[in-house]
Amino acid sequence: MGQHASRPAVQTAPRVKPQRFLPPVAAQAMAGPQQPSSSVMEERKPSRPVEAKDEGKPPQEPTVVPPAPHSDTSRMPVCAVERYAMDNIEAFVRRTEPQNEEQKMKFLQSIRTICNTTAERNTSQELRIFCCRNDLVENITALLAEEPQEKLSSELRLQAIATITALSKVEGALEEKIPLFVVCFQSILLLPSEQDLDTNLYSKTLRALDEMLDTLVFTHPTTSIEEELKNVFQVLLPFTSMQNSAARQRAVGRIWKLSHSLVHYCQERPHHSSGQSRSICCGEFRLPVLGQLVGSLILCCAFQEDKTQSCALNALRHLYTFILRRSRWEAQSDEQGKQEQWEDEHEFSLSWTTNTLVILQRFAKHFHSWETTDLILLALQGMKDCSNYNTQVASILMAMLMVDFKPMLNDVQRIVTAIHRSRKLITEEKALRHIRGIFPWLAATNPHAMTLSLLHCSPTCDKDIWELWQLALSSVDVVPKMVQELLHLLEITPLGLETENGTLTLAAATALHELLQNLEYGPQVRLLFPELFVALIIQLVSSEELGPLEAATIREEPFRPSAPTSAIRMVVEAVCLLLRCTEMDNLVFFMEIHDLWSQLLGAATWRNGLHSLAKVMLRNCQGQCRRIFIHLQKLLQHHQLQWREVPAMVLYFEMWSCQGHREDDACTEKIFRKYIHSEWPESRELALRGLQNLYARRMQLLLPDVLLWLHDMRTDIKLQAVCLLRGILAQHPASIQGVLGQLAVQLLSCFNKDNAELRRRSMELFALLLEAPDRKQLLPQAERSLLPLFIHMNEDIPSVAQAARNALIHAAKLLGWQQLQRLASSAQVWMIADCLLQKRGRVAEQYLKEAMLHLHSPQAPVREVAVRFLGMLGRQLRNENQEMVLDIRKALQGAKGDSEPAVRCLVQQTLLILCQMEDVPPTRPRGRASRQWFRRVWRK
Repeated sequence: MGQHASRPAVQTAPRVKPQRFLPPVAAQAMAGPQQPSSSVMEERKPSRPVEAKDEGKPPQEPTVVPPAPHSDTSRMPVCAVERYAMDNIEAFVRRTEPQNEEQKMKFLQSIRTICNTTAERNTSQELRIFCCRNDLVENITALLAEEPQEKLSSELRLQAIATITALSKVEGALEEKIPLFVVCFQSILLLPSEQDLDTNLYSKTLRALDEMLDTLVFTHPTTSIEEELKNVFQVLLPFTSMQNSAARQRAVGRIWKLSHSLVHYCQERPHHSSGQSRSICCGEFRLPVLGQLVGSLILCCAFQEDKTQSCALNALRHLYTFILRRSRWEAQSDEQGKQEQWEDEHEFSLSWTTNTLVILQRFAKHFHSWETTDLILLALQGMKDCSNYNTQVASILMAMLMVDFKPMLNDVQRIVTAIHRSRKLITEEKALRHIRGIFPWLAATNPHAMTLSLLHCSPTCDKDIWELWQLALSSVDVVPKMVQELLHLLEITPLGLETENGTLTLAAATALHELLQNLEYGPQVRLLFPELFVALIIQLVSSEELGPLEAATIREEPFRPSAPTSAIRMVVEAVCLLLRCTEMDNLVFFMEIHDLWSQLLGAATWRNGLHSLAKVMLRNCQGQCRRIFIHLQKLLQHHQLQWREVPAMVLYFEMWSCQGHREDDACTEKIFRKYIHSEWPESRELALRGLQNLYARRMQLLLPDVLLWLHDMRTDIKLQAVCLLRGILAQHPASIQGVLGQLAVQLLSCFNKDNAELRRRSMELFALLLEAPDRKQLLPQAERSLLPLFIHMNEDIPSVAQAARNALIHAAKLLGWQQLQRLASSAQVWMIADCLLQKRGRVAEQYLKEAMLHLHSPQAPVREVAVRFLGMLGRQLRNENQEMVLDIRKALQGAKGDSEPAVRCLVQQTLLILCQMEDVPPTRPRGRASRQWFRRVWRK
């Protein structure tokens, strides 16, 4: 071993007999050319359970012990045997010339040797690395694939299968098993019929295959037993439908053996087991291919082959035992009805029948919906002309399964998709009748699932899928239900989004367009006219932006499905068809005459288009217009409309405005009050306008709501509230006397908002409040407003500056500050600042906070005024409050990085002046001379 650096180290071990430690297959390979005696063979127990001998069942074969080729390693120590085997393996893998039979057999024997010695010495990790490095599984697969398919002339298949069984004991050696299963089954199941083969060698090879499957699935599974069984059955199932009768019989035989082992290992309740076998709880076991298995076995019973029928019936019996145990485990002990049903089924399992239709009915009672669906899909495959199954039997199976079947959404989608793909391959009339009968039944059972399934099959609703639509809609009661499903899809998302939902919406619009072209569905479609009309109009106005030329010509050019605007054009056509279906051709005429389509499709004109549409509908079809209005009311009241909210709100508002509003309209008021808090600004604006119109002659009743809206964080709500307050103050001034102070405080908080319109209107309203009859109660608020109004007088927005100046005049008048009133009237800015500072007193701290707040204003003139005022305040407080002066300097230090050069320069000068003032001797001028001196120094 030392000469192989990459090979795992092997310690010296005493000479032992390999048979004491190794499984039978590997032990015989180690023993050399001699064969085990018959007595040894009789005493050796198979690793999988022995099935009871029932009438009609083939006897259980003993465990296979494949003969080993001649070997001279029987007297070597274990370490030498392992080294010799590894050398043989590496030499075989590296050899590029073709290998003869003896070399192949020696290679397989060497693999079993290292598997057995490694298991004995517990060095599986090293062996796994060795197997991966030398691609042992791939090499075994290649050997099996090279074997001639038309004959079984050597033991190589037998040795290869036994080698795979030995490798299964090495953890991680067999990872990807499906390709391995495929090669093994192709190599053995596709052999010629048994009478054309060496019977003894064939039997041993088949038993070795069963031993390998049992070991890989139940004794040494790589993953869960459920997953291992699923993989094996998925590879075996295609062989059960082959034209080759020998392959069918062998595949069904393997399913029989595995289902017997499944029943043995899968108990009703979990319990501890001994040995290598693993017992699992029946209730926790999931076999995803159970429906396919049962269907394949029942269809195999229709073949006129005794052995195939016998194996299939025995496999069905084992599977029935499994599903019966599962059903009992799932049933609750206190449910007497289920317990009695289980006992009845148990009696049936003891008196088994060969009638496959009865067997199918019994299985169907215990199937989950997806298992029934699997069986239906298998029956559908058997109905194809190219199938080797009996198409008559397959169609009967499908018809029986549909009785009492309650499919889920995914089940319907799978069935519809399978029929859509395969129905052109079915020509047998009885099978076609069954298929034609399935669609109306599925649509009536689950219209939602049927609609989604048809849309998924063909979003463009081509000719083939439309035939299926017609089958599904053949029942009159189903039409409104499926149209309702299309309506729901139209409400999910706007057209044009490249998402799954967007694709479904477009598919729904296409299907609806196709459906509306068929007059026979008209009476049922008219039942949903308001809902469909609103959904389609909302889709139009919510579509992607179109250029003016596209919007104007979308109705003039011929319809082309490949055009960029085909989706929008299709919706326009659907609206026209819907209106004609509802006998509203005059509305279509007016919409075309007044060019409403281009207005509705324009990004900037769709609101005007809805206004014009509301007026036209009220003039020409008041009855239907009322139905649309009621539907919109229900939508807005009881649903979260998300992306549809704004178009729905606009259409409702326009229809409400056009038909003339009433003051006692409680439903409309409820809607407006709901959407005043919407996340969409457009909805909030319409709600406020609606309430303002609704309370046109009794605005004072809205005062409690307006006070709440003033607290709202959204600017547009505050702005509308201020506008409403102004109307209330003008019409009913007495109604606000009790809340003057509260209003004034809220308006003061609006002075510093970013929105210029809100600042202006709040200052104008504040000035009006200062002239109200009970204005004396606003003295504190008037005093607090002085500095903010003074600062905003310097804004570079003239309307806001003028509003601030006017409000300052009114505040000074209320406070009795004649000098301040005179200075504000003449706009003497810095004399106003002096005047404010003279009466600073207890409000000095408030001045400081207010001025510091305006250092962060987005307007440079406002920041400049704030800096100057802070400098003047710091000069006034130098001998009164050094702590506040320090706060001023800190604030100015933070403003040194201002984005405006003029402001930065002013900040530097002010800081310099404030620092120089600390060094001025106490004999410096005081009083009025002091102020003049400060201004002179500052301006320099």
